Amino acid sequence: MESPTTPSFACAGRLIWAEPDPATDDAALPQRGLSPVVDRPDRRVPAWLRACSLLARPRSYGATLREAGAVLREEIAALRHDLAEALRDTPRLLAIHPGLTGLSRAGSVAVFVHYAPLAAVSGMVLRRIEQLRAEGFAVVFVSNAPGIPPVALARLRSMCGLVVLRRNHGLDFGAWHDVAKLLRDAAPTMQELLLANDSVCGPFRAEAPILEAMRAAGHGLFGLTENLAPRPHLQSYFLLARGRPVVADLLRFLDGYSVTASKRRTIRRGEVRLSGWMRRRGHAVAAWCGYEAIERAALLRVAARRRLRALLPVVFRGIPEDSPVETAMMGRALRRLPVNATHVFWRELVEEFGFPYLKSELLLRNPLGVSDLADWRWLLPPQREEMNIIVSSHLATMALAPRGRRDG
Repeated sequence: MESPTTPSFACAGRLIWAEPDPATDDAALPQRGLSPVVDRPDRRVPAWLRACSLLARPRSYGATLREAGAVLREEIAALRHDLAEALRDTPRLLAIHPGLTGLSRAGSVAVFVHYAPLAAVSGMVLRRIEQLRAEGFAVVFVSNAPGIPPVALARLRSMCGLVVLRRNHGLDFGAWHDVAKLLRDAAPTMQELLLANDSVCGPFRAEAPILEAMRAAGHGLFGLTENLAPRPHLQSYFLLARGRPVVADLLRFLDGYSVTASKRRTIRRGEVRLSGWMRRRGHAVAAWCGYEAIERAALLRVAARRRLRALLPVVFRGIPEDSPVETAMMGRALRRLPVNATHVFWRELVEEFGFPYLKSELLLRNPLGVSDLADWRWLLPPQREEMNIIVSSHLATMALAPRGRRDG
């Protein structure tokens, strides 16, 4: 692996690079504030255990069957969309609008995938683009929406290097696949590539400290959080590739990705497979918030333990509440049943780690039935009212989207 480089300063979307730092490997990542994403055989989740945990949730048997039926309908619909797409002879990229921020000399590029069920770009999304620019990224905005209003398009072109309109097929990885070649041609000097989407609400806090930690770690693929099921991987709503070899391999992965309308197959083929593929190419892969650190912090909090008990009562049956051994016993019970931290430990991520986002799906659907979600607005920063209006407006628009037809 080549020596990593670190940015000295950013100007108008162009990153100026300093001299290389000493080489960084996985062993150095924890000292840099990041957690290596590696295989943990003792935390693998057997399929039968995942099925049992689903059936053990405090929902009626009928509700579980309805959920299973909805999943089956989504997969059938995805197969139909995949077949229809295979029979099309028109490109998915419908229009490419040049922006005012040049890409040809950009060192840092962010590809932001947007979706809305109607021709709209929310204020929250526009704010995220502004913040990405402030962090030194030249932005490529890729919209899977039916269209972009002229006023929003003009504003986006003033902020971005490219604005791409795309037929909505394949979710976020499908969009990244479709623009990979475009990126190579438009940004040949790129040394940082950020993949992001609007499946999270926020940011409610500054992202600068997170990006500083990732940039201090040298070359590699970095994300905000990891998921351990079905095997450890970075979650794809925020992925930063640093260093020319890493960016080149990420684009190579996207080139070979097989696009599908199925959210579950997208997660397995794209999100889950990417982390292992990059490690096998010799690159460091690390998360800003390692799963075990989040889990430990949550188990120390009474509210989080109660939330877990409400979600998985069978898993923690027989463990005495509010006892000296409760935390340790619940931790052992979770060894073979890790959860999605961005849903189950949402509050601890925000309060303990300064996590800047909340998952849109959590706020819109709360698919796991997290019990203490109603007061999420009280965790917003001092400008609470402004952010509340912006996020609520975004969620109101997204609530119109059919289930399974947006980015995840």
